[in-house]
Amino acid sequence: MQSIVKSDSPSKSRLTLFMLVTFGFTWLCWLPLLLNKQFAAGLPVLPSQFYLGSFGPLLGTLISLKRSGEEGILVWCRTAFSLSFSLKWPLIAAGLPLAYGAAAVLAHTLITGSLPDMQQFGLTSDLPPRFGIGMTSLVWMLTFGIGEESGWRGYLLPKLHRHYSLFTSALLVALIWMAWHLPAFWFNENYLGMGFGVLGWAISLVYGSVVLAWICAGSRWSIIPVIVWHGIFDLLTASDQAADVMAMVCSMLVILHGILLMRILRRRGR
Repeated sequence: MQSIVKSDSPSKSRLTLFMLVTFGFTWLCWLPLLLNKQFAAGLPVLPSQFYLGSFGPLLGTLISLKRSGEEGILVWCRTAFSLSFSLKWPLIAAGLPLAYGAAAVLAHTLITGSLPDMQQFGLTSDLPPRFGIGMTSLVWMLTFGIGEESGWRGYLLPKLHRHYSLFTSALLVALIWMAWHLPAFWFNENYLGMGFGVLGWAISLVYGSVVLAWICAGSRWSIIPVIVWHGIFDLLTASDQAADVMAMVCSMLVILHGILLMRILRRRGR
């Protein structure tokens, strides 16, 4: 028993360190944006400071792994960025959000009576106007894709899965993931306008965590497919056009997919 306690203690301390660094870095990056929005503080900010905050989970992961020595980081990189997964997983990771997007365009057309402006499709005012849909997709994948997934699915999910079922681990990740977003509700336009829609956002994030856990485990714990999923999903739901119908439809489809996957994840024990 003594040896078990000793082996668990460093793991717990590294998880605590992961949380402190992840939240601390992101929230410090976002704090000036919040103060400027809520109190007109006039603090200087970088043009892409919102995106800079996305690297909190990655930084938390690297610093936590550093406690295991340099070899720990190398071993993690070989797993997290491995290409030894079936080709079906990147196809699923890209195909699912694209299917959500197609359904969202159809719903937008039926509800509003017109197609969305395809020249502005997926674009956001948070990025320079010269960025087209390809560059915008790349930015989402390189920031919130790599930045978040390195921590949530690359580090935290497998750590929790050592002690819990994959489903329970996905739910725990979702709760932490949800809390990490909190400052954005006071400065980011996509979150400020949610109102009671925050309940739908929270539910879709929980089931999104289930979907991503399924993809990550199927990809032998490589985060490359989930980075693709995350980047395309953010492209669709965080664009200026998606504030109403399109983001809602994409979120509803994620919830439905997550419900269908619950039984599969519950069967996968520790």
